[in-house]
Amino acid sequence: MNRIIREYMCRGVVTCGVNATAAEAAKIMLDNDVSALVVVDECLNACGIISKTDLLRSYGKDLSLIVAEDIMTLEIITVSPETLVHEAVQLILEHGVHQLVIVTHGGIHRRPVAIFTSGDAVEIMAGEAGRRSETQMRCSECLRRLLSIGSNEDTGN
Repeated sequence: MNRIIREYMCRGVVTCGVNATAAEAAKIMLDNDVSALVVVDECLNACGIISKTDLLRSYGKDLSLIVAEDIMTLEIITVSPETLVHEAVQLILEHGVHQLVIVTHGGIHRRPVAIFTSGDAVEIMAGEAGRRSETQMRCSECLRRLLSIGSNEDTGN
């Protein structure tokens, strides 16, 4: 099984800034039907992750006074789009996490382009996740360039 994550990473990534409030983060999660957000700094580099569990720790508090930087998990497990799926699954198991952030690396940049979740791995195991077509990959690249996240020009590659 030499499948690479790039073949399955079609969702993109939902992010929030370090200064987004917990209320904003919750709304972004709800609006996008995701269980985690990648927190990005002013240069759009991944610097943390907020899961629903992280948000729940603030339950009952004034969420407008809590910022993403205060509740995010700093240790995010990142992989490149060229990572083999079986290696990604091993990282999920080793670290006891439910998502890996797929990033482009270039110089000091660590820009998120997608998330690979334990659910994605289960879909692959069940044969539900199809390989992305060449057209889908080109469209994803165009979208990333439009949004200035992860294009080769931005990373110096």
